[in-house]
Amino acid sequence: MSSIVEKVWAALNENNVVLIKQIEDILAQNEKRDFTKMKSGDRFFYHGFEWIYLGMEQGGALCITAECYKEMPFDKEGRNNWNVSSLKEELNSDFLNKLNKKDLKPFEMDLVADNGDDAYGTSTQYVGILSCDQYRKYRKVIPLFDEWMWTCTPWYCGPNPSYAGYVRIVGTDGSLNRNSAFNSYGVVPACVFCC
Repeated sequence: MSSIVEKVWAALNENNVVLIKQIEDILAQNEKRDFTKMKSGDRFFYHGFEWIYLGMEQGGALCITAECYKEMPFDKEGRNNWNVSSLKEELNSDFLNKLNKKDLKPFEMDLVADNGDDAYGTSTQYVGILSCDQYRKYRKVIPLFDEWMWTCTPWYCGPNPSYAGYVRIVGTDGSLNRNSAFNSYGVVPACVFCC
């Protein structure tokens, strides 16, 4: 308990504008959440981010950040395959380093394309983004973001390179669209928390 008190005093001494949020975050990090008592759409703070609980998936609690983490390309080389994307690399290094990996379960993402092509298979890591199917499933509790949001769903996996660079995105009005993996759109990290 003394380490919690020390962290609170350190936050108080910083005289920061976000003091209350820092204190909430410090306390929340030391509190074990009971996801079985949460309902879809409930929010909580964890490691400096506000999260939205979506539902129980893959033996844990599927959650997304309540705001876009940043805007960036899906892949700097324009590939629409999450398995080799620069976005996957960043989320599972820079973003994951901001969290406690012990609190997370490996998250398997289905990379089936919009036309049903399953050539990309699945991908398992600690931090991902939602697929179009997951977005549809939890749409009622996912807020409309100010930025267009990436999904992991490729538009097309086939051999035609003209189309294999498109990824499905969610518009600011909640509509599904597609755009080039080169473009920068909002990134909303998704994780499966241990229960």
